[in-house]
Amino acid sequence: PGETQIEADRREIQAKILKLENELEKVRRTRQLHRAGRKRRPHPVVALVGYTNAGKSTLFNRLTGAKVLAKDMLFATLDPTLRQLTLPQGTEVILSDTVGFISDLPTHLVAAFRATLEEVVEANVILHVRDIADPENAAQAGDVYKILSDLGIGDDGREGVIEVLNKIDLLPQEALASIRDTKSADGAILVSAVTGEGTETLLERIETAIGADARMVSLHLEPAELSTLPEIYRDASVMTRHDNEDGSVDLTVRLNANVGEARYRAYLAEAS
Repeated sequence: PGETQIEADRREIQAKILKLENELEKVRRTRQLHRAGRKRRPHPVVALVGYTNAGKSTLFNRLTGAKVLAKDMLFATLDPTLRQLTLPQGTEVILSDTVGFISDLPTHLVAAFRATLEEVVEANVILHVRDIADPENAAQAGDVYKILSDLGIGDDGREGVIEVLNKIDLLPQEALASIRDTKSADGAILVSAVTGEGTETLLERIETAIGADARMVSLHLEPAELSTLPEIYRDASVMTRHDNEDGSVDLTVRLNANVGEARYRAYLAEAS
């Protein structure tokens, strides 16, 4: 007997599932390579997480000027995108966009989906992007924090997390005023990825959070040690530089949390 429509549909669905799982595995391998690369260029990492359609990719585009696919669709961001971003005071970070969360993810996809979020575990700062205009956003936030907690992001999934309430341009003024009063007091940042409102405040908050883990050090390099300069410029934010008459160089640099001070101990002039 010929194949029934149900059997044909089931076969087609299984093929789509297999294709998606293969793509997720490729993403996981790609991210492992990205992490290995960043250990050679250890800037702080800022990861965007949030529900599907919360506006993560649009916010990513707004902050970096990149052109990342921004659609109302499941797994639009299968290959999480990385971009280098310079914050207002000159701190360089890597911004990472990730796969969007969904409700009731099929059991056989949970492991693969979480594998794509390994980037988040190693991030210095996590931006939890919420669609504040969605009536379901509170329940969605609960889902996100549960998975973050399962990944080991603190006891409740909130450690190192900045809440970003997106799509304020879709709210009536009265509702927006009410949210500003309540959510801002909780430390949330209100933004519109479409208009750019609030993004400067967000960048400043990110830099403050990164700075809390940074350390200012003074380095002195003799002429014979100047070959180390490119590495220092790569690994740290150089705040001041003074080239001395004898050919030596004095630097004040900010080492982020990803760079151990021991690497430059031989050149330490004075730590603060």
